[in-house]
Amino acid sequence: MPKLNRKKSKRVSCRQRYKIIKKVAEHRRKLRKEAKKNPRKRTPKDPGVPNSFPFKEEVLREAEQRKQRALDLKQAQKASRLKLQLENRGLSELAEEANRNDEAFEDVSHASEENELKENAPNFKTHLKELKNVVENSDIILEVLDARDPLGSRCPQIEELVVNSGKKLVLVLNKIDLIPRQNLNDWLTHLRKSLPTVAFKASTQSQNANLSRSKIPAVKLNESLQSSSPCFGASFLMKILGNYCRNQNIQTFIKVGVVGFPNVGKSSVINSLKRCRACNVGSTPGLTKTVQEISLDKHIKILDSPGVILARSDSSANLALRNAVKVETLKDVITPAEEIMKRADHQKLCLHYTIPQFSSSEELFCLLAKRMGKYKKGGIPNVEEGARRLINDWNHGVIKFYTHPPEDEQKSPYLSTTIVSEFAKAFDISAVEEKMELDKAPELFPSHGVSCV
Repeated sequence: MPKLNRKKSKRVSCRQRYKIIKKVAEHRRKLRKEAKKNPRKRTPKDPGVPNSFPFKEEVLREAEQRKQRALDLKQAQKASRLKLQLENRGLSELAEEANRNDEAFEDVSHASEENELKENAPNFKTHLKELKNVVENSDIILEVLDARDPLGSRCPQIEELVVNSGKKLVLVLNKIDLIPRQNLNDWLTHLRKSLPTVAFKASTQSQNANLSRSKIPAVKLNESLQSSSPCFGASFLMKILGNYCRNQNIQTFIKVGVVGFPNVGKSSVINSLKRCRACNVGSTPGLTKTVQEISLDKHIKILDSPGVILARSDSSANLALRNAVKVETLKDVITPAEEIMKRADHQKLCLHYTIPQFSSSEELFCLLAKRMGKYKKGGIPNVEEGARRLINDWNHGVIKFYTHPPEDEQKSPYLSTTIVSEFAKAFDISAVEEKMELDKAPELFPSHGVSCV
């Protein structure tokens, strides 16, 4: 049977049709992209003079000249108006404009500093709300202070909030192992004129349970015991709380709130009182996020609050020196590092880092960067990394420092004489100290080691 010559079908398969559509779309997309990168230059509009006109070139030339003259006239008028304004302006207007510019610059700088503080201290409103809940639900508030700088770590806003709420306030002077014995006695004398103050050294042991607690009073801590790991001052603080329950005739239980700036050791104090790792601790500020309730015994419950920076007027440099913000988030690390140089002993810095004598802050940061092996392109020492190393060592207690009590006592407006006497009567610290001195046995001061329970 002969083959039939059939015409080839013009139908296109779906696969081929979709392939063509895709290629067309890609081509159009490519054309649009090139058009955006290299826009076509529009040709100037033709005035409409026909080519057959005998004087076309002269007419176009005259039109261009008129256009240029109009543009020159406009620029001349603008220059004359500006000159007239400058002549009419006096010195007073110039001074007002300069003041306005200064105010605008200050507003911008203040806004940038506030933004940096907000970035470094996130969830400020949430932590403030948690702090208020702790104050409302507590009978006694323990404000933890850094013994190296008690006034710098003391927050008047928190104290005023506690006093206005009708709660009792006790100051806990933590990290006493980082200051000399005489300096501790001076600070206790100064602070106890206004509020009950307890010396404390939190336990530095790393196990989860059975944290040791020394029977030796914290005020008897000497240089040989400063490097030891047991807790000092916990027994005295527990006796103070028990004395309050007896004086107030409380038969059930009390709630004790712990407040303070970030990284002053609030969670470490609670762990030392509980004798186990009930709270997370670390040198990173803001580690505690929410309120935690820990039961010490059947009579005392402790509320741990997140650290809140209520001193909003403080600069980021002061907050960095208190370890209240993360050093990694600081945009300017040079300013707080220079503040450290003003307070630290230069000779001790050279001995600690084993570097030669330096004459300026920039030279010190360069020496630290070289010692760390931090360089920029071209072999230039990374000054920022050297300053950041200095701040971290300062916050971790590697660089030793301490402050002295002020000579002139400044009374707080929210602490009246009646409130001070009421707090002193409720806790009666002097009676507890006398009782501990009478109960002190000779074995509490052994020749070898530290007596612990």
